[in-house]
Amino acid sequence: MKILREEPTRPHVRLGEVRAEPSSESVDVTRIEDTLRKEAAKLGVDAVVVVYDRTRITGAYLTGPWWGRSLQTIEGRVVIAVAIKYQ
Repeated sequence: MKILREEPTRPHVRLGEVRAEPSSESVDVTRIEDTLRKEAAKLGVDAVVVVYDRTRITGAYLTGPWWGRSLQTIEGRVVIAVAIKYQ
């Protein structure tokens, strides 16, 4: 199964999306791609096209006493790919 960075010109059908959320920025690219392949294999696809690979807010938590709480955000890398099947 191929990991593509742009939409192929060959006719295809979109079957869904798969995502990977690496635990840190130091996670090897091959591990991220393996995760995308594993999730996409469940859909029976020929390839996935990476459409989103950015760091974004993935959660939040509160700290401090109830009268002066502070909201802290949690940022993490998110990779989203479209799963496709060639026609």
